[in-house]
Amino acid sequence: MHTSRIHIRLRSRIAAASAGLVLCVAAAGSNAQTLAWREQDAIGWACGGIGLEERQALKILEAKANAVMLFVAGGRGTLVADVRLRVVAAGDATRGLEIVADGPICVLQLPAGSWNIEARHGDTVRSRTALLKAQDTGQPQRLQFAFPEESGGGPKASPEESSGVSDWGRVGR
Repeated sequence: MHTSRIHIRLRSRIAAASAGLVLCVAAAGSNAQTLAWREQDAIGWACGGIGLEERQALKILEAKANAVMLFVAGGRGTLVADVRLRVVAAGDATRGLEIVADGPICVLQLPAGSWNIEARHGDTVRSRTALLKAQDTGQPQRLQFAFPEESGGGPKASPEESSGVSDWGRVGR
């Protein structure tokens, strides 16, 4: 009799653990789907970074990338999303990418060469030119685009986000 109670308890614990594992895998799968690596005309990218899990997923995707972009606002470095990003080859305006970043971090794989990058948040535009190498070093070039603080006192960075801004190259230490 005592042995059967132990087996029943053991079976219920295994069932509960299995159900928890299924939920974790499903949640990880939905997060991975959100951060899917996209490709268009020999350009690959993924954008996100809302929450620790997305930043960790982007960190893994950096292995494919030669550029990582971070979008911040204000003196405190509040992370911002919904940045219109335009990336165009310096010598060929027909080669490029135009997207709206659905998070504060974009990881890109661009063909080697010089690229004109324009990031627009609200009415503010920031432009940079980057000379990118092929992704063979394992260290993508990091570009930060800072925008002025939005009027109306928008949301402030959480302590987790603030710590990620100052050390954003080493997400998921």
